[in-house]
Amino acid sequence: MRTWRVGSISMGAALLLLGVFLLLSQLLKWDSAYVMTGWWPVLFIILGIEILVYLFFTNKENTTVKYDFISIFFVGIIGTVGIGLSVLQMTGLTEKFNTWMSYEENTLEIPEYNEGLEDSIKRVVVKAGDSPLTVESSTSSEVSVFGTYRVSMAKGEVPLKEASDYLSSKKQGDTLYLTFKGLPHNSGNPFFRSNGELSPTIVVPSKVALEVDGGHQPVKMKPRTMKKSWTVTDGGEVSLQLPSSADVLLDAVNIEQLNGEEKGWNFIEKRAAQTEEVPPINSPEGMSTPISGTLKIGKATHTIHIANAYQLNVTIQ
Repeated sequence: MRTWRVGSISMGAALLLLGVFLLLSQLLKWDSAYVMTGWWPVLFIILGIEILVYLFFTNKENTTVKYDFISIFFVGIIGTVGIGLSVLQMTGLTEKFNTWMSYEENTLEIPEYNEGLEDSIKRVVVKAGDSPLTVESSTSSEVSVFGTYRVSMAKGEVPLKEASDYLSSKKQGDTLYLTFKGLPHNSGNPFFRSNGELSPTIVVPSKVALEVDGGHQPVKMKPRTMKKSWTVTDGGEVSLQLPSSADVLLDAVNIEQLNGEEKGWNFIEKRAAQTEEVPPINSPEGMSTPISGTLKIGKATHTIHIANAYQLNVTIQ
């Protein structure tokens, strides 16, 4: 007596087709997600054919028909997974997941910003936002911004395409205002929560005054030549590198830690006024009151004013 087991053929075909499709996806570089959502309907075709054959054999003599429930169960599981993947594909979640999985950390160059300054521009005001800054002076009449940024991004996707994507510039009267916007936030990517980091270098003409709002971020200052005063407020860690030939009066106000050059400082033990934004640090925990003082370098022709910094590092080379 012949026995027909409904479901066995479907199970075998499912494994065979799955192996063939996965092999072809590797050889032909197919998208595995689309392969998994595209091959599973064939299972229902095979299972339907097998049931029709079962109905045909039930009319034959000496034939016993049995259902292979384990095979049918696994075929149903595979079919359910296929339906689920198809639903995800129709809703766009599959494409988003593929994009998320392609994200990687990259360090790229920021698009350069160059702005020629007319003689009417006497001052440059910079707001750092969330970006650590490096500021240098030059003998040219052009403001330049360049540097790098680190960000998580999908393959082929460049977050910063032009300077206006990270920097806002506006001329108002005799002043050029530069404001750093920061990097785009990947709020839709659950695997990368970091916004990345922008590390720009600003080169300003020595003929203009400079004011920097550090935003409590690290600020490196390299004034090689100066014809006007510089001011940095609310910097986190401010590093000042001066040439030994500099003629600078360094005016430091409300500095919590002072490192580097120690000789020649004229410290003010008690300040005339204390701002509410930066209250003095008491000494119960062993920390001292913020420092204020001046340091003359050379003829002290020009002034560098640094206020409300957590740390000031002064290097004279």
